[in-house]
Amino acid sequence: MIIRSLVSIAVIAGLVGAAHAATYVQKDRATLRALDKITGRSTDIEVFVGQPVVFGSLKVELEVCYQTPPEEAPESAAFLKIASTQPVAVETMDAAVDANEVETVSEDNPELFSGWMFASSPGLSALEHPVYDIWVIRCTTVDPVKPADPELPQ
Repeated sequence: MIIRSLVSIAVIAGLVGAAHAATYVQKDRATLRALDKITGRSTDIEVFVGQPVVFGSLKVELEVCYQTPPEEAPESAAFLKIASTQPVAVETMDAAVDANEVETVSEDNPELFSGWMFASSPGLSALEHPVYDIWVIRCTTVDPVKPADPELPQ
């Protein structure tokens, strides 16, 4: 009797867990929010899979990004690699974000973060850096370009 009730509880728990399991759809870019703790200025950064982006003295690489479909609870999960770069002399943070070619100093500045970040729980797996905070906002896909309507003869 006890074993039968334990099996029933396990089956019910499995069904409830399966009903709440999220389905993720892979996307090709992520929107990250970066905060400069010194100036208090935050900047949204678009990062594409396989295309590193520089923010201040950080190089951010997006390996993969998943988003739940609209009919489910909103959640974004991104696997990021964040490393320190050589000091970049820039006049504004916009110039730092727009910098393209910055080499990572791997011997002196090891990788600062490598792992999953979740939009719903930014503190769960966070970058630990004295100057910058970075967290995931959402994952998206580039909208396909629609061809222009050909002009109709008049």
